[in-house]
Amino acid sequence: MVKKLSWWKQRQARQVFAMFLRPKPEHKHRLYWNIYHHSIGYTLIILGVVNVFKGLEILSPKKQWTNAYTGIIVALAIVAALLEAFTWYVVIKRRKLEESAKSSRHGASNGTRSQYA
Repeated sequence: MVKKLSWWKQRQARQVFAMFLRPKPEHKHRLYWNIYHHSIGYTLIILGVVNVFKGLEILSPKKQWTNAYTGIIVALAIVAALLEAFTWYVVIKRRKLEESAKSSRHGASNGTRSQYA
């Protein structure tokens, strides 16, 4: 019990440090933070699923329980994949809009001087 409690306290401490160490959105290291954050998140989800399958293997329940769990996990994975794809679609679309807005603001002069400047 002490080891579990110690692990839990360490996890809580890492969460607090992560909150303070996260770079601001415009910081140059934010890309690496996002990669780290998503990698840890997806790894923990996969480990959780593997852990449940290991538990089912140890308990050896009826086949219908394993099939039900597998079906639920597959359904959740499909929903997660669709939401992830939609999120990236929105992000890419937003970036293109921001880039076109920047280019229209900065590109209005086309590198030439205005007669009023």
